[in-house]
Amino acid sequence: MEQYYRHPRDVVGSDPVLLAYWDEMPPKAQLRLLESTISVSTLGELKKLGEELGMDTTVPPDQF
Repeated sequence: MEQYYRHPRDVVGSDPVLLAYWDEMPPKAQLRLLESTISVSTLGELKKLGEELGMDTTVPPDQF
C-alpha cells in the first residue's frame, strides 16, 4: 500500500500569510489537518480550524 504524506502547502497553498500562521498553530492541529483532506484558503478558516483541532479534548482523571 502506497502512502501519501501531505505538506503544509497542501493544506494552505502558497499564501505567505497562511504559511506564517501555520508555524504558530498548535502541533496537534497541524497534524490533524495534515492527516485530513481539508484545505483552506483564508486566514479566518485556518484560525478557526486551528482553535478547534488544537483543543485538548482529554478528560483529566479525578483527583482525590
